[in-house]
Amino acid sequence: MSEPLHHSPQGRKRKLTALALSLMSALGLLAFAPGAAQARAVADHCVVNLSTDEITCAATQSKAFAADAAAAEEVGIQSVTLITLYDRTNYDPAGGTRSFVADGSYTCSAAYSPVEFSVDYLDAANWNNRASSVHTYRSCDIKLWDTVTLSGASSTWIDNLANLDTIGWANRAGSYQIS
Repeated sequence: MSEPLHHSPQGRKRKLTALALSLMSALGLLAFAPGAAQARAVADHCVVNLSTDEITCAATQSKAFAADAAAAEEVGIQSVTLITLYDRTNYDPAGGTRSFVADGSYTCSAAYSPVEFSVDYLDAANWNNRASSVHTYRSCDIKLWDTVTLSGASSTWIDNLANLDTIGWANRAGSYQIS
C-alpha cells in the first residue's frame, strides 16, 4: 500500500492561487460574454455585391464598404452603392445596415421596367423583416415584397424613405427588386 501524499504549505498556496485565478478568469469571461454578444449585434453592417455575389461584413458601415472595395478590386471592378437598408428609421446606421452594390459603371434605368436586380431572399443576408428605412442611389428605386421569393404583397416603388412605417413596410420586407 502506498503512503498518502503530503503537500507543503507553499504547494497548497500555489494551488489555491491557481484555483482562485481560474475562477476569476471564468467569472470575468462570463461577465464579458453578454457585452461581446451585444457588440456583435450592434456591429451588423454588410455590403452585398450584386456583381460578384460576395458579402462583406464589418463592425462599421465604412469598414464594410472598405472591405467590399478591396474584394472588388481583387477581381478588377469598382463598386457603387445602389441601395442601403437601415434597421432603424431616419437612415440611422447604429442598428445595422445592408448595402447592395454593383459594378461601378452601373446606373439604374429611369423607368420601373426592366427590373435590374431581384433579391429573392433577404433572410440569406440576415435581413428578413428588418428594414426600417431605405436610401437609394444612382437613379435606383426599390420595390419591397412581403415574403421571400418575391411573393405576397408588394410596396410601391420607393426612391428614399426615412421611415418605412409611413407606408406600412417597416420590418416587413423579405425580398426586393431594384429598378
